[in-house]
Amino acid sequence: MSNSTMSNSLMYNARDNTYSNTNSNTNYDTNFEPLAPNYDKPDTRIANHYIVINSIDRNWYNYPNENPYKYLVKLGGTGKDRYSTVSQDYKNVVSFSIDKVILPNRPCIQSYTSNISPRLNDYPYIAINVEGINFSSYGTNKTLNNTIGIFTPLLPLPKSLSDVSYLEFKNTSTQKKEYLITPEGYISRIDLNITTPSGSPLSNLNDVLDIYSIFLNSSNAVSLSVSDTLIIQSKTYFNNVEFKANDLLQMKNYVYHNMSYDESSQFNSWINRDSGHYIIDIDKSNPTTSLYNQIIIPIPANLSRSTGNIAVESWFSSFVDKSLSNIAIADTSGKLINASTQSHLVVNIKTKFYQNLTKS
Repeated sequence: MSNSTMSNSLMYNARDNTYSNTNSNTNYDTNFEPLAPNYDKPDTRIANHYIVINSIDRNWYNYPNENPYKYLVKLGGTGKDRYSTVSQDYKNVVSFSIDKVILPNRPCIQSYTSNISPRLNDYPYIAINVEGINFSSYGTNKTLNNTIGIFTPLLPLPKSLSDVSYLEFKNTSTQKKEYLITPEGYISRIDLNITTPSGSPLSNLNDVLDIYSIFLNSSNAVSLSVSDTLIIQSKTYFNNVEFKANDLLQMKNYVYHNMSYDESSQFNSWINRDSGHYIIDIDKSNPTTSLYNQIIIPIPANLSRSTGNIAVESWFSSFVDKSLSNIAIADTSGKLINASTQSHLVVNIKTKFYQNLTKS
């Protein structure tokens, strides 16, 4: 249909960019280009932003009060910030939601007896409170008023199958905080608190330890073999749920007590490496204690494909000969974190923006 024919049948409203039919007996498709030759109109768009959060990225070294279930994430921050940061900031927010949560499904030791140790799948649901983002819906108590969602396992497990490493939780209630009439101008932080249905802390497990000493399990007078390991002794005690075999440790700012040798610096770098170290086992410096204070990790070595035997890194053999002993001597500094007991969240933020469309 030509523009001249169309103009006889439709009336164009330039203010609203709409057409009205002047012939009541005819149906027209109104998705036409506007007749005005140079027409500018702002078009409202909604952008989806997904943020993936890992609790290990919080400032765990300097802020011991934070844990995988209660910590702060800054939006629009930099690497110099003291907290976990996301470089992107979000303005004109029209909705906020947490879509998925992945949590370690470990028993939460509630007493001196291991008989009282609920797992996450023992609760009907978990709740997540984000400071300042509440009343996305209303419930029968304060926890339900404050939560951003009711989260249940994606695959509910029977008791016989509850011994799994992680559980993925979905937002069963599909709740989200909406700012439909007036967009939220700016969200600069996500202050997370993951709780039980009653609002209590979801877990009392500790994931960070201060390092007291790192030493060899055997005398340095004996040649290193596959039975040799390193022992990390902590300043405080932990239970056998918080740290266990096959957990991945990451250490930061560890400094050996005797820096007289080049190998001492190499040892520090190896201990503090980004890839971390897997736990072989846990132990006690005093067999009579109920809790543990030693973590056992491999030495810097591997099995040689050419000889079939252990191949110890040369710098470490030299370090053992010069300084490293089998006695716990207080080192200078250092902390460790269990990377295998962290929380992971997927957050969805929708923002409004305007895009000018020019028609000619």
